[in-house]
Amino acid sequence: MVERAARLYGDKIAIDFFENGTALSFNALHDQVCRLSGGLAQIGVQKGTHVLVLMSNRIEFPLAWLALARLGAVMVPAIASLTEKELRFIVEDADVDFLIAEASLLADKGIAVSDLGLRPLSKTIIVGDETSAAHVFEAVLASGDPDFVPLSPPKRSDLLNIQYTSGTTGLPKGVMQSHRYWIICGPAFSEALDNRFTTVLADHPFFYMDPQWMLLFGLYSGARVDFTNGLSLRKYIGWLADRKTEFTWLADPILKSGPNPLEKETTVKLFLGYNLTPTMIKEAEGRFGARVREAYGMTEIGSGLQVPFDFGDPDIIGTAGLPAHFRTCRIVRADGTEAAVDEPGELWVRGDGLFDGYYNRPDANKEVIIDGWFLTGDLATKNAKGYFKLVGRLKDMVKRSGENISCNEVEQVLVDMPEIFAAAVVSVPDPHRDEEVKAYVQLNEGLHPEDVPPQVILAHCAERLAKFKLPRYVEYVTQFSYTSSDKIAKRELTAASDDLRVGAFDLLDNIRR
Repeated sequence: MVERAARLYGDKIAIDFFENGTALSFNALHDQVCRLSGGLAQIGVQKGTHVLVLMSNRIEFPLAWLALARLGAVMVPAIASLTEKELRFIVEDADVDFLIAEASLLADKGIAVSDLGLRPLSKTIIVGDETSAAHVFEAVLASGDPDFVPLSPPKRSDLLNIQYTSGTTGLPKGVMQSHRYWIICGPAFSEALDNRFTTVLADHPFFYMDPQWMLLFGLYSGARVDFTNGLSLRKYIGWLADRKTEFTWLADPILKSGPNPLEKETTVKLFLGYNLTPTMIKEAEGRFGARVREAYGMTEIGSGLQVPFDFGDPDIIGTAGLPAHFRTCRIVRADGTEAAVDEPGELWVRGDGLFDGYYNRPDANKEVIIDGWFLTGDLATKNAKGYFKLVGRLKDMVKRSGENISCNEVEQVLVDMPEIFAAAVVSVPDPHRDEEVKAYVQLNEGLHPEDVPPQVILAHCAERLAKFKLPRYVEYVTQFSYTSSDKIAKRELTAASDDLRVGAFDLLDNIRR
C-alpha cells in the first residue's frame, strides 16, 4: 500500500505531525519505510516477530508500524501512560521479542529495559537518545537499504497487530488483527466514502486504532493526514481551521460551550460521531455547516455500523445506522434467538476481516465467537427500517473520555491493598467524560474510613494503574450484598441512589459529595 501511494501521489504530503514540525511526502514515506524495514531486519526483526512499541505521538510511530507491516512482523502498541507493572504484563502476555521505545517515556517512568523482562539490549531500539547503549532508531533507519524487499512478504491473513483492550473480566486481552483486518478498516472505508476527502485530522494518540486506520485511509485515497500531539478541546477548532480539515471525529464536548466564530472558517465536510443525540447532530451541523454521521466500531471488529454519508431518510438520525461494508449484524436474546423489532438484545457482528481472536485466550474466544459471529456485549435494538441503535452495555466496563476501563482490573488493584476487604467498581455518568470511575470499598474489620482515607487509596492505585483508570469517587460500605454466584450485587449498589456521586468522596474536586 505504501508503494502504491508513492507511485500515485508522489511528492504530496502524506503525514504531517504539524505540532512537532515533521512531515513526509508519499515518496519520502515509502523511502523511509523501506529503509527502516531493512534496518530492522539486520538486527533480527523478521516475519512473525512481536515488537512492543511505546511512543508518544511522533512521526517515528507510524514509520515503525508500516516498517513492521512490510516485514510481516507484529506491532504491539502500548498506551504511553501505562505503569511498569502493566507494561511487563503485556511483554509477557504477548510474547514480545523486541521493544521500540521513546527514551523520555522510559525515563519519566523510571523504567529500565530490564524491568520489563527484555534483558538483551540487542533487542531494544531507543527513539530520541543517540547515546543509548541499545540500538538507536535513527541509526537503524539510516542503515537500511531503500530498495530492501523482505524475503517472505506478508499475506493478507498474517497477523499485523496485537492491540490490547480492557476485558470485562481479568486483565486486558490482546486483540489479534490481520493485514486483511486493516485493509477493511482503512481503504475499504475510504472507498465507502468515495475517496472524497483531501485532509484528515487524527487527534488521538497513535497507539489507539483511530489514527492507525486514518493513516491507511490517507495512504489509499491520497489524503493528507494531520496528527496532533494529543486531544485538546482548547485547540480543536483552531486545528480544524488552520489545517483545512475535511474529515475527522467530532469532539462533541465543544457543543456544551457557546459557538466560536472560528467554526464558520472551518472546511470540514464530514464529522464522525458516537452515541450522539439528534439534538447534538443538528447543532453541530448548524454550527459547522458539515455533515455529522454516527459510526460504531470496536477493536475486535473495526467498523460495525454507520450512517451513510448520503441518505434521504431523516429517521436514521439518532441511530447508529446500518451495517458497515463487509458487515452483517443481528440482535440476539439471551437464549440465542433473534430479537423482535425494537426489542433490546445483544449486538452480534460477523463479516470479512474481523479480528482473529484474543491472543492466547482460547476460553475467552469460545465465549465471544459463535459460528463466525462476534458477540459485542453491547445492547442494541433494530427498528422496522433496519436501523440499529445502541442502548447500553452488557459488559462490566467504564467508558471514560473514550477509554475502556475494566471494572475488574481496578477492583483487583483495590483488593490488593491490605486494608481493603472487598471492592466494587461501577460507572458514574459524567457530562464531560461520558463516565467516571466510582469505587465502593469495604475495609477490613476494625478499620474506619479515617484510618484509610480516599487519598491513600488513590495513591495505592496510582502506583499500579494508568491515570485514566484511577477512581474519581470513593464510597465506603460496611458490607456488600452478594449474588447466588458469590459476586457482589452491583445492581443493588447502583439502584440505591439516583445520583451515585452523593455520599462519595470526589478525588478530583477534593470534596465529599
